[in-house]
Amino acid sequence: MMNRPKSSELKSQARALMMGRHGFLALVTFLVSMLYLVASYILNSAFSTVGGAMNIVLGLAGSLLINIVYYLFCAGQAEIYLNLCRGRDMRIGQLTGPFSRRPEPVAVFATVQFLIQTISVNVGLWILPDILNENDPVELLPMYGILLVLLVVTTWLELGLSMVFFLYCDSPQRSGIQLVRESFRLMHGNYRRMLWLMLSFAGIMLLGALSAGIGLLFARPYLNTSQALFYLDLVEEIHGEQTNAGADAFI
Repeated sequence: MMNRPKSSELKSQARALMMGRHGFLALVTFLVSMLYLVASYILNSAFSTVGGAMNIVLGLAGSLLINIVYYLFCAGQAEIYLNLCRGRDMRIGQLTGPFSRRPEPVAVFATVQFLIQTISVNVGLWILPDILNENDPVELLPMYGILLVLLVVTTWLELGLSMVFFLYCDSPQRSGIQLVRESFRLMHGNYRRMLWLMLSFAGIMLLGALSAGIGLLFARPYLNTSQALFYLDLVEEIHGEQTNAGADAFI
């Protein structure tokens, strides 16, 4: 059985790869965030004048469209991080690559994620008022149980889907469903490793958020590079000559 690198080892490699490129990666993070905010503002402004049930329908449609646009930029961002880890050229223009290179698989993935997020949020909002208004601990147990199940299921789904963007960059010809299935296949037996990697960034992400989001411009690239290395390890490329050569070029 192959010995997989620990989170600390992946993060050490990520720091080495990012050396001298923090400004570029921070710019990428800033652009993706701003593009998302601008798209959200435009669509929300467009639908704000509509009332009644149509407002709900258009609101959901607009949110889905925003999600698709954002995920297309995220796929372009994933390509940048894969290029970083492979020692290839990185360009800002790669952010928009998925818009012209088969956006359909990313749109399918964005729709799947949108459904998961919408269901999770609405179930949480449905239970929360009862939790806040109920004083009997016995009556609260089923509600806490539902929340715990919801947390476990959504965490499992998010971890299982965490490789989709990287898979798309390497195989854009695959359908969205094929990418989802392949992501779950790659993550089989690796959920705990990915969860530990994500949790290891909790402190630095919290500090980044407390700094009015400025720190996230540097924390997010650190996380994204570590995730790209995690993916390359899963496809066993990180152990190959190409990735090692790429890493050497950056150290």
